[in-house]
Amino acid sequence: MARVRAILKRTHGGTRPLASHGQLALDRAARKCAVGGRDVALTSTEFDLLGALMAQPGRLLARAQLIDAIWGAGSQVSDRTLDSHLRNLRAKLANAGCAEAIETVHGQGMRLGTCG
Repeated sequence: MARVRAILKRTHGGTRPLASHGQLALDRAARKCAVGGRDVALTSTEFDLLGALMAQPGRLLARAQLIDAIWGAGSQVSDRTLDSHLRNLRAKLANAGCAEAIETVHGQGMRLGTCG
């Protein structure tokens, strides 16, 4: 049992259960998102998308990188599917008071922006 616990600790130790960026907070263990202390209801895909951006704040992520992070490498997901989830996530974050949480760099990709 100790050996299994040690392996699990090594493999899951790299992800922080709670990530924050300004007023935006993401609890990976409970799969909850909050802006300024208020919960924001996200779908599983929206949560994974935000988690991928929050894992590397300030770093520009290409569409292909986001698709691989959410759906896995080699998936046949189109860019339009990603756009749809991004649009929904941006709308939910804007309603919670964090309108500029996701920045788009034209022709390059997305990155985590500022959130008050």
